[in-house]
Amino acid sequence: MKYDIETINKRKKNAKITKRIIDIIIIILLYNIILVFISCINKIEDISLFGYKAYRITTDSMSPSINTGDVIIVKKVQEEKLQAGDVITFKQQDKVITHRITHIDEQDEKKQYTTKGDNNNLEDNEKIEYSEIEGQNVLTIPKLGYFIYALENQIVFLFIILILLITLFFKIRKDEKLENRREKRKIEQEKRKQD
Repeated sequence: MKYDIETINKRKKNAKITKRIIDIIIIILLYNIILVFISCINKIEDISLFGYKAYRITTDSMSPSINTGDVIIVKKVQEEKLQAGDVITFKQQDKVITHRITHIDEQDEKKQYTTKGDNNNLEDNEKIEYSEIEGQNVLTIPKLGYFIYALENQIVFLFIILILLITLFFKIRKDEKLENRREKRKIEQEKRKQD
């Protein structure tokens, strides 16, 4: 490996570019995660990220696997991939429900799904069709729903965003100061070598 000034500067430049790319990716991911959780807070049905949607659980019908206050992430799946035992989120009579598929009936090449909450004694009264299914549960985040509930207060939400932005600003300033000190030391060392 070479350790001359030109090579070191090139590596520093590449490291800076890589860091910026990573920062941009993180910002994009955070932005999209915030969008998904805003959809969870405001119950906006159209917001999804790559087919994923977030829902806050408000009942114990799926306890102990999914509890009140949990947030679930669901993804739309193809109809032929759904099986008995899958946990799905569906809309029925303007309600969003998360239950497990107990069995699938097929009549006239059209599937109907019977569902039941893990904590319920009886299956749901109405069967559902694929068009009513929002997605299959892919991730459960325990207790995050309580935090999201607190964020429904827009002042709290803006306060948290403000704190995050201030923290990011101070981190950027700190990194800039460290970089300036390094450059200053480097220039002083080069001046000593020349003297």
